[in-house]
Amino acid sequence: MNRRAGLIAAQTLLGLGLLIGWALIVDLEQVGRQLAGASLPLVLAGGLVSLITPFLRAARWRLVLKPMVRVPLIEIWLVGLASSLVGFVVPIRAGELARSLLLKQRHSLPVAASLPTVAVDRSFDMLAVLILGATGALTGLSLGGPLRSVLYAGLAVFLVFVAFVVLVIVARQRVFSLAERLLPRRMGEGLRLRLLGLLEGLLSGFTSLSRRPGDLALLLALSLAAAVIDAGVFYFMFASLGARVPPMVVLTGYALFVVTFIIPGAPGYVGSMEAFGSLIFGALGAGQALAASMVVLFHALNALILGLSGSAAMWALGFSPAAAFRSTAGAPEPDLARPAESDSGSIS
Repeated sequence: MNRRAGLIAAQTLLGLGLLIGWALIVDLEQVGRQLAGASLPLVLAGGLVSLITPFLRAARWRLVLKPMVRVPLIEIWLVGLASSLVGFVVPIRAGELARSLLLKQRHSLPVAASLPTVAVDRSFDMLAVLILGATGALTGLSLGGPLRSVLYAGLAVFLVFVAFVVLVIVARQRVFSLAERLLPRRMGEGLRLRLLGLLEGLLSGFTSLSRRPGDLALLLALSLAAAVIDAGVFYFMFASLGARVPPMVVLTGYALFVVTFIIPGAPGYVGSMEAFGSLIFGALGAGQALAASMVVLFHALNALILGLSGSAAMWALGFSPAAAFRSTAGAPEPDLARPAESDSGSIS
């Protein structure tokens, strides 16, 4: 069994454990009754709203990629949809790698060149989520100890992120030299060079953005808009169940929920979505059964939309879903320290 297969197996067992624990704690009969009474028009409205954010994130990634390659927005959008499905089914950060592989296949852009742009792009998602979470904390929203600790930790990460970006802008070479000295050589030269290569790409990406302040502001605006719209899908799910949850509770709960995706999940995030979503929204005052019902409804809707849109995007890009999954799951980790033209890995 290779390392990735072992990771997937371990994450699957973790997800099943979380699902069993969730099922033992939650009143499944009440959840079933609430789901049976869900308003289909409102669920469909939430599904339609969720289709907006891939366009916003496609526009954002296109801005990050602009200095390297010009890609039509519709193509970036399709690549994003396809890679989202890959990341949903293969939960080992395969979605990020799939984006680079798809782009390499269509535009011959090396993975070593595009993968750091994916990291820069995704960092704006986390930044937007942390801003929403901090906003929730500052509004005086009543939170339990663990949730308040998560928000404070998120705020700390936000401050570190801002400090990192400022340091990159004013002293990029010094940051890289410091990282080069701090990374221990005993970790292995190959791994060390890959990490340094990734860091160099990140530094180059943020330095490039610093020269385009208008793009930087637009990137943040697109990220915040996407995060608020994604939170709106949760609001529709609650509304479909006949609940009127305060918008600030939904925004804060969404922010905390997204942070939990840092924890490795099972394929399809089975178990982790249910357990963490129920815990977070229940603690924010939605009630355990209502929170569990909303998360189950969201999970099912999300899986359906990702399955349909991601598969359609793969076919539109000229790739079969089966080949895309096999290629991403089996692709070697890109050696970011090698010359760009030596990258391997493709989706056929």
